[in-house]
This record gives sequence, C-alpha cells and structure tokens, in this order.
Amino acid sequence: MRVTHLYRYPVKSMAGEALESTKVEYGGLAFDRLYAFIDHTPHRDGKKLTARQVPRMLGLRASTRDGEVSVIRADGAAFRVGHDLTEFVAATLGRPVSMVTRRDGESLHDAHDVLVLNAASLRALQEEWGKPLDVVRFRPNIVLDGPEVTAYEEEGWIGRSFGVGGACLTVVEANVRCGIPTLDPQTLQPDPSLLTLLVERHRQCFGVYCRVTQSGAVACGDEWVPLP
Repeated sequence: MRVTHLYRYPVKSMAGEALESTKVEYGGLAFDRLYAFIDHTPHRDGKKLTARQVPRMLGLRASTRDGEVSVIRADGAAFRVGHDLTEFVAATLGRPVSMVTRRDGESLHDAHDVLVLNAASLRALQEEWGKPLDVVRFRPNIVLDGPEVTAYEEEGWIGRSFGVGGACLTVVEANVRCGIPTLDPQTLQPDPSLLTLLVERHRQCFGVYCRVTQSGAVACGDEWVPLP
C-alpha cells in the first residue's frame, strides 16, 4: 500500500493543490489550513466561514509558491495573502470577513492533523452510489492504494500507528462527514443523496483522521507501513 496522491488546502474551505511531496509537520502538512476566514455577518460574527455556509468558496483555489499563499479565481487572477485578498474574498462572497492564521497557535483543522483516504473505499463507495466520485470531494491529505488494499479496511486502523516516508502517524478516529462532499467540485452543485448513503450504510463516516507523532517528508510512492 502506497501514497498515490497528496493534497493540501492552504485556505480552509477553498480548493487546494495536488503535491508530489511535502513536509508533514506536527499539526499537519506544511501550509495545510494555514489560513481561514472569519465571518462578520451579524448572525455569525466571529465564527469561521466554510463552504458549509458559502459553497462558492470551493470555487476559489488556494496555492503555495515560494512560501507565499495566493488565492486564484476562475479567470486566473491571483490575490496574495494580505489586505487585497481579504477585500477580494469579502467582495466575492458578499459578506464582511477577516483572516486568521494557525501561526497564531489556533488549529484551523476540523478535527485532527491529517486526513487519510483509502482509494479502494472510494471505488466501493462510487459503486454503491452509482455515480462518478472525484476524490477531491472528500478533501483528503493522503490517498493510499495498492493491489492488496481492501475497501474500508481503514476502519480497523483506529489506534494503530503507521510510518510513511519520514513521518509517523497514529490513526485517531473515523471522519464523520458533513455536507461538503455532496458538492460537485467542478459545478458546486449539491447532491444530498451522497450524504444519505454515508449515513445509512457507513455511520456517516468516510476516511480516517490521524495525529502526527513524528514529522518528516512524504512523497507520492512512499509505502504506508504498519508500526509495532
């Protein structure tokens, strides 16, 4: 079983970027969920803004280059982190926002450091649902696959530790899914039947959350190795 895809999402609830390699740090992949936006509409003032409230956030793509994060809109225009980005996001989403960073010590993940997804489980779920499933619907960090991989075997990994590249991860819990995977990543149109399927057949869970217990570099092709 090996890493086939790596993803990070420099701005929470925006589309992210595929990687060939990355540093896995204590707290998550380098630059993953480094920034988030805070909603300042009267009924949500001070709460994090996500695609659950504003699905079109997923239509903005966050990218990292030379240590700087930019947000790219559909026409290719890029806005770097800073005053112009905050103004752009506020105008695009039609609501007042401010930006926070996990460099201030606050975790911006929904739960734990790293989300791992088993590609065999994705194929099985696609067959159950009867429609194509793009892996990015589920916003994983690490995708695993291999000829020996069986669907949903990750459900038995809770509490176990694994080495991957130079890092070590401990599987903490299954990921209880919200409504974001119901949004088509290309059209942003929702299909609630996917969440209904997860609720009825999979306890609303898909993928597993991990805690980083040793930092290190990870690359596509690295083996996922059970630790004693």
